[in-house]
Amino acid sequence: MAVLALAGAAVLIGELRQPVDGSPDGVLARQVLDDCADRPKAERSECYQDALKDRETKAGVGGAMGLLKAMARADRQVEREGHAFAHGIGINGYLLAEDVSVPFGQCTSDFASGCNHGVIQAYLESQDAVDSVSANALCAPYRTETGSRAYLFQCVHGMGHGFQMMYSGDLPKALSSCDLLADGWDRESCYGGAFMENIMGEIAPHHPATKLVESHQHEHPGQARFKALDSTDLLYPCSIMEQKFLRPCYEIQTSAILYFAKRSLPKAAAACGTAPEDMQPICFAGLGRDISSRAVRDPAKSIRYCQKVGERHVGWCYFGVAKALIDWGSDPRAGMDMCRRLGEVPGWEQCYQGVGEQLANLIVDRDRRIRICEEAARPEAVTVCRLSAAVPPLETYRTDTLKS
Repeated sequence: MAVLALAGAAVLIGELRQPVDGSPDGVLARQVLDDCADRPKAERSECYQDALKDRETKAGVGGAMGLLKAMARADRQVEREGHAFAHGIGINGYLLAEDVSVPFGQCTSDFASGCNHGVIQAYLESQDAVDSVSANALCAPYRTETGSRAYLFQCVHGMGHGFQMMYSGDLPKALSSCDLLADGWDRESCYGGAFMENIMGEIAPHHPATKLVESHQHEHPGQARFKALDSTDLLYPCSIMEQKFLRPCYEIQTSAILYFAKRSLPKAAAACGTAPEDMQPICFAGLGRDISSRAVRDPAKSIRYCQKVGERHVGWCYFGVAKALIDWGSDPRAGMDMCRRLGEVPGWEQCYQGVGEQLANLIVDRDRRIRICEEAARPEAVTVCRLSAAVPPLETYRTDTLKS
C-alpha cells in the first residue's frame, strides 16, 4: 500500500509538472523541484523557501523572483502558492537590506505583488510602534497623480499585514493603526491587509510571514490574545466588526470559510448566504477570488467553479474572479478575457463591473481606463465597464443592474 501511495503521489506530481525552459532560471528551477520532490507537502514548501532564500542571498530580489517564476511555470502547485513564496522573498529582501525602498522597488507585480507586501510587513514587524507621521510617510513615495496606483496599493495593503504582525495578532489594534492613514482609500486597503494576515496567521503556519512573527514576537504585557477565527462562526471576525470594517473583512473571509468547510464550495456559498444582506455580494466576490486561486487562474475552470455557488450570486463570483485575475499580474486584460468568455450568460454584467472597479482602483489615467474598457467590444459591456471605472459611458445601458 505504501508503494502504491508513493506511486500515486509521483503520478500527481507528474501531472502538475510542466517542462522547464533552457534558461538559467529554468535549469535551476528543475533542480530545486527535483531536490524537494520527495518530501511531505509542508516540508517541500519549506524546501522551496530555503532555495529561494539562498538564491536571493546570491542574486538579490530579482534573482529570487526569476527563480520563483521559473518554478511556477514548471509546477502548478508552486504557481498556486506563489503569493506566499513571493511574500517570503519580500521579507528576506528587507531583512538583507534593512531598507524599504530598495527591495520594494526590485519586487515585481507577479503573484499578486506578494513580494511588495513582504517588504512592508517585515519593516513594520521590526518596529515597536508607529505614529501618524511615520505611517503616512511610508507609502508617500508611491503616490502619483498620473499613471498607476498599483505600487501605492501594494504598499498600504502591505501595511495592514505589517501592523497585524507588529501587534502579534491583535487585529483591533492593527485596524486602529490603519486609521492613522489620512486618505480613505489608503485606510480601506490597509484594513484588507490586516484581515488577510489575521487569517493567514491561523491557517498557514508555514507561511513565511507566520514564521517571521514566531521568531520576532513583540511583548505587550497584560494583553489578552485576540481570537483570530472561530470554527463555530464561519463569519467571525466580520460578525463582530463595526460597519466601516465590514467590506474589507468580508472580501477575505471566504479564505477562512473554505478552510473550515474543507474547501467545499457549496458549504462556503451557504455561509456567505448567511452574511448580512448588503455584505453577501462582497462575500461571494471573495469566493470568486479564492476560486481563481483554486483554478490556478484558468478562466474556464473558474467559470465552472463559480457556477456551483448558485445563480443568485454567480455574477458576484465572476466579479471576484475578474478582479483577482487582474491583481495577480497587474494585467487588466486577464480579467477582460475572462469576461468575454462568458458571453451573455447570467451574471456577465458583474464580471465587467469587476474589471471596471479594478481599473478605477489601480489606474489614475482616465484615458487608459477608457481604452481598456473599449476592449470589451460589445457596446453594453463597454458601458458597464466604463461606469464601474468611473468613466462616463457613451450611453446608459441597464444601469439598474449595477450595484455597489
